Amino acid sequence: MDKAPKIALVKQEVYQDLYVCPVTEKDPATILFSSMGRVGPIGLTADLGADFYIVKEEPQWETHIYRKVTPHIAKYLSMLKTQTLDKLPGQAFKRPGSPYPNGRFAVDGRSIDWGQYDIVISINVSLPAEVVLQYPRTLFAYMIGEANMATGAVHFGYDVTLNQMARGIVATQCGRVDFPYTFVGGDTLERIMSRYLQRPSQQKGVFMEINSTTERPVTQAPPHFRPLKEAGYDIILHQQRICDNLKNIYDAKYFVKMGGRTIRGNSVAEVVSLGTLAIMDRNEVIHKELIIDECHVTSMEEMTALINRLEKDPARYQALLAKQRAVLQDLFFDRPLQSLLNCLQDKRQKSRPHSYTLWDKLYDRQCLLPLKCL
Repeated sequence: MDKAPKIALVKQEVYQDLYVCPVTEKDPATILFSSMGRVGPIGLTADLGADFYIVKEEPQWETHIYRKVTPHIAKYLSMLKTQTLDKLPGQAFKRPGSPYPNGRFAVDGRSIDWGQYDIVISINVSLPAEVVLQYPRTLFAYMIGEANMATGAVHFGYDVTLNQMARGIVATQCGRVDFPYTFVGGDTLERIMSRYLQRPSQQKGVFMEINSTTERPVTQAPPHFRPLKEAGYDIILHQQRICDNLKNIYDAKYFVKMGGRTIRGNSVAEVVSLGTLAIMDRNEVIHKELIIDECHVTSMEEMTALINRLEKDPARYQALLAKQRAVLQDLFFDRPLQSLLNCLQDKRQKSRPHSYTLWDKLYDRQCLLPLKCL
């Protein structure tokens, strides 16, 4: 395309993450800080000018996939139409960024002219197949909110399924596409935070990734972080409100993880985009691409020794940060975007419009129960 694609990001009023604001909101910081939890694909709005919609829940069965995606809280998610996330049973420790529920800003998805967009990205299946099929020139993609549930064929009349991976694979046609949940460029979040705070990063201290411990909310670093503390480094802890947490990471110099459960690595993408160096064991991260060789450590002693060396060599620190940011820009922004543009071209070049037959519907209906074929 000769000009930037026009993109819409869509979530349902029953989705328990991401932004809570009207489509008229265009300030990236305001959108980002309204999130119930994660940063998500904020690069779509901050860097590409995408519109963000919250749409009302539809009656069609395919739009109820979310109930199988998050079964542990599925029966409570309808509360998000009138309540904030922290009011749901078992979610009291959460601190959503917006004081409003999803339903405050939800619109009827059928009232939107989706044909004005080149690409529409849905979190879960926000729009039913009958709506998607009305717009043969628009590329429709869905991303199942929980990872590892969108790795098969495309369903529900959509053109693309986004698998939350970032392996550098560039798609050439509609189908499965590598596209991370945290879609950001190398400095997307740094630019948002510097404009919001009106100052540069303090570049001080070591931020501990939340999954290094099981404590929720986090009140102290676990015992195995003692070597860093004994070396004189301040350990910065996770905050529940997204604005507070991003500010702390923005001001930190290092972001570390050691021990605890394996993480997907969305947090790693966030910190690198904020301009903070990520150091950890890449075997504890699914998005291990972001942990460059020089920042891969397997023990707290190795981690402490590396930070000690970097504190004495500012030029080396900046070189490693630049390298991490280049990887992030390539794998988490440039290549996923190119994949979507290739898929859009593929759809528009086809001589026949996309179809969704009765057999497709029956097959997809069976997928609703096990969810494995997603």
